[in-house]
Amino acid sequence: MNRPFELMSVQTLTLLLLLLRGPASGAEGNAQPTSTIDGTWRWSFTMPDGTVAKPKLLLEMEEGKLTGTTSFRPGSETAITNAMLVGNQVRFQVVRERDGQPIVTTYWGAWSGKIIKGKVESNWAGAKQVYDWQAERAHEGAEGIWKWIASFRGRKYEARVKLEQEGEKLTGYLPGFGRVRRIPIKNGSIKNGDIYFEVERGTGENKVVTVYKGKQTGDTIKGTIESEVDGKKQEVKWEAKRPD
Repeated sequence: MNRPFELMSVQTLTLLLLLLRGPASGAEGNAQPTSTIDGTWRWSFTMPDGTVAKPKLLLEMEEGKLTGTTSFRPGSETAITNAMLVGNQVRFQVVRERDGQPIVTTYWGAWSGKIIKGKVESNWAGAKQVYDWQAERAHEGAEGIWKWIASFRGRKYEARVKLEQEGEKLTGYLPGFGRVRRIPIKNGSIKNGDIYFEVERGTGENKVVTVYKGKQTGDTIKGTIESEVDGKKQEVKWEAKRPD
């Protein structure tokens, strides 16, 4: 089976080389945006059979690397690969399989605030084709990346949670530490804007359950975080923001 990079066009390879070189000095188009690309993005796409789909793209910067998933419907999530963000230029691939053959779709474009505008190249219908692509930031309920400033034993740091919503059910994860890269949330729910989820850390007698409760209003969640530290229960205020 061919690797994704072996299926790229000359146009795509040229873009990749430009990205690897980095932004040109003084180029306005490559100025680093002040906002963040983290979050949910959607666009309309006409399938080969004529039906219109609205794919969902969830992007996140993790330790300086662009990661994410894309899907056409709940349960069809596929991880993006070969993802890059240089200045305001974004590029990634999605590899799926059809009739035993890899289907490689390459997305590239310029990111500006709430819009990513560029091109899509795919061999989905057999021969490679290039389409216009414009994705817009889509805030659906509680879905997306939420960030807040947390404190532990006097040390402040930026905390985050990635939430996905299906009806009144919330799933997602917080970044982990060491070998545990991700900590899944449990018992997540949202109803009339009231958000609830739990996070378990440790095992056995060392297990600690942290409870997050809050009210979502637009791109803000305000509530409390309840946990037990050094054998003492504590409750702190929680205010999380979703990037613009």
